[in-house]
Amino acid sequence: MSAAVLRVSHFDLDKIAASGQCFRWEKLYTRKYRIPAGDACAYVTQMGDTLTVDDQNVLTSSVEFWANYFAVYDDYAGMWREINRYAAEDGPEAYLTRAARASDGVVILNQPIWETIVSFMVSQNNNIPRIRRNIQAICAECGTLHTSIYDYWYGFPTPDALACADLSNAGLGYREPYIKDLAAAVAAGRFDLNFLQTADYETARAYLKSVRGIGDKVANCICLFALGHKAAFPVDTWIRRAVDREFGGEFPAARYAGYAGLIQQFMFYYEKNGDVPAVRKAEST
Repeated sequence: MSAAVLRVSHFDLDKIAASGQCFRWEKLYTRKYRIPAGDACAYVTQMGDTLTVDDQNVLTSSVEFWANYFAVYDDYAGMWREINRYAAEDGPEAYLTRAARASDGVVILNQPIWETIVSFMVSQNNNIPRIRRNIQAICAECGTLHTSIYDYWYGFPTPDALACADLSNAGLGYREPYIKDLAAAVAAGRFDLNFLQTADYETARAYLKSVRGIGDKVANCICLFALGHKAAFPVDTWIRRAVDREFGGEFPAARYAGYAGLIQQFMFYYEKNGDVPAVRKAEST
């Protein structure tokens, strides 16, 4: 086990935890989280622009693993320069300006591909508290149990383990056969995760949508949160409501080429959590 210090920019653990892209984080106390990812786990504390990452499983993770997971090497300063070019006080851009300012600190994580696929298949027609319970049940049923000096956690199950598991108590409903069928396909080599990770955005999205139980929204979530395709723009009920209200039913994604997915996350966070900078300012004084 080892601890590492990572420098971050435009990064806020609390906001990321509330941004709808990760479902296994557990807040332990102020600014500290237990964060499992695949079969790895770290205890992570943030002080300003510094993350202290206490890695609990050096066999499957490393400083580089967590730096990539937290998008440390992605150019968020550059993306924010682009975002600020369009700042406005009225019209649709005023909405995005408010959303971006309220959501500053949300980054797009680079999550393990298999965990992300299953997690967002679970997310269909679901809410975040239930998604978290469903995924916890899946991990407890067929993930590997790990212990640390602090407590314990379950790794995310492999495709082989998931294909053979009894998931009747996981509360998956109609999603269960879709997930088990895909797990069996991955285990047998009929669905190629390596190909998916090397494909371009359009190819990856089409390949994902060929799977029973994966539609456009879930495919875009996987492309954004696991494959690094920031052109992906998932549309759920929160985003659809905002697009209809603020943009007349069609979001101008081409205008934000290269970071439309980040804008989507700002919109999602803002719609769910509202305007929070004043609260942050009050807490810091």
